[in-house]
Amino acid sequence: MQIEDIKINLANRKEFLEDNKNKMFNKVAIFDVNGFGNINHYYGYDFGEKVLKIISLRLENRFLNSKIYYLGADNFAATSSAEISKDRFIQTIKSIVWYFGYSPIELEGYKVYIPLRAGVAINYPELLFSAEFALKQTKIVKHNLVIYDSEQHHICHPNSLSIEQDLYWEAQIIEAIRKDKFEIFVQSISNQFEKKYEVLVRMKNSKGEIISPYFFINRAKKINLYSEITKKVIQKSFEYFENKNIEFSINLSISDILEKDVVDFLIQKIYEFDIAHFLTIEITESEGIDNLEELISFIKIMKNLGTKIAIDDFGTGYSNFSYLVRLQADFIKLDGSIIQDLNRTKTAKAVVEAIVFFAKKVGIKTVAEFVSTKEIYETCKELEIDYFQGFWFDEPKNVKELKKEI
Repeated sequence: MQIEDIKINLANRKEFLEDNKNKMFNKVAIFDVNGFGNINHYYGYDFGEKVLKIISLRLENRFLNSKIYYLGADNFAATSSAEISKDRFIQTIKSIVWYFGYSPIELEGYKVYIPLRAGVAINYPELLFSAEFALKQTKIVKHNLVIYDSEQHHICHPNSLSIEQDLYWEAQIIEAIRKDKFEIFVQSISNQFEKKYEVLVRMKNSKGEIISPYFFINRAKKINLYSEITKKVIQKSFEYFENKNIEFSINLSISDILEKDVVDFLIQKIYEFDIAHFLTIEITESEGIDNLEELISFIKIMKNLGTKIAIDDFGTGYSNFSYLVRLQADFIKLDGSIIQDLNRTKTAKAVVEAIVFFAKKVGIKTVAEFVSTKEIYETCKELEIDYFQGFWFDEPKNVKELKKEI
């Protein structure tokens, strides 16, 4: 029989939801084909459709005592009733994940590996909800299998409150993006000669309360909406600082810089507002710079446009002096945790002294973050740091308040 003649004769998503509603099973595994989009793009959609058919046959052949469903796109589900033991169900899933990971599909002269990720839930009142959450967790914990078993807490047991919190914040972020509920705040970066500002983002929740990025930034990254927030910040900050002749900085993560859509948007807005010579891009160094060549290319583009570059949180993560020269940074922002320890430990002071010494040698300006007391400020001046930022000078404020100062 030709592959073209094979149909995906599995129960569909509608049947799956109906069976779940009728409590037809007490165990469920939801499978996601990891990187299936790449197969479609590289080999073509017809090839991808054939691969899905083979996957459905493989699952049917190995799950002899379970019902298999095709949920659409690249998602499948396997369910089992109480008659089948939990251990047997889990063992089958582990075998499936291993088999797909090490046994390529051979099709039309190609060998294609099809790694699966699986989220499993056993004996939960909200079975589907827990299985979908388990599948999400596979990306976070970087493991191809996450099992939520109501009886085996040591395997993995989802906290209902944490699930509820994640869903709440996802809804808040989506609503904020859709209804444009992000606002820009600023904090000064100054010395005795000049003052500029760092742009910070805040979000309004459904009650109109201002929310710190601590609560939504990482969650936005998990649901792939972080780049939308970055674009909001670019648009709003450029609109505010247009024609004000004031230097300001915005933060970009490494993931932003590797996102073509974000970089294209940034370049477009730099041209539109003609603001490059007042703009500094702060790159969060602590995330790790694994894509150094791509980052260098981005920095060259920005510098050619006339922007400046700052390496944020220097002193943590992948800190080393060698790539600073390659990055051609204009500023180093010293990590706040080190600055706060300046007067507490000799080590912190020695680290800052070394960074400042190097920066002066290569012509890079330094900025001390988290300058929260007069004592810290005096020590920073003693160490000849160029700029200061922190609560000793001012707290982040809405740009609406800043209008009174400029």
